[in-house]
Amino acid sequence: MKPLLRTALLLSLATLPLTAQPEAARDRRSERIAQALNLSDAQRTSIRSIREKHRAELLLKRDAVKQAQASLRAALREAATPEAQLRALHDKASAAQIEMLLTRRVVRQQVQAVLTPEQREKVAEMRGTARERRRERLPHS
Repeated sequence: MKPLLRTALLLSLATLPLTAQPEAARDRRSERIAQALNLSDAQRTSIRSIREKHRAELLLKRDAVKQAQASLRAALREAATPEAQLRALHDKASAAQIEMLLTRRVVRQQVQAVLTPEQREKVAEMRGTARERRRERLPHS
């Protein structure tokens, strides 16, 4: 095997665990939440189906947000960018972000519909605890 091809193959194989980590972490987190809520197998299947149904749409919208924000940041760095163009880019970034948030909201509402009232209460409690932890980690001004 040619040295360059061998190197490329080894690098590709070496990066596989790195690319799998975010999804693996997400799977572990989802499993912990499912256990904490004591989800039935039917609920787990239903929630998995809801998330999978919206996965591609959310990825596209996330990419649109990233691209719109990057365009805005680039334009802000340019002193010659007219204010009207900055406003238009900001509006585009804001619109992309709200579209993503609305889609996430639909997913959350569909998942909530699968849960029992007690499980919904537990989710709200878990969200509050997570929010507090995030606030504690933020540097205080």
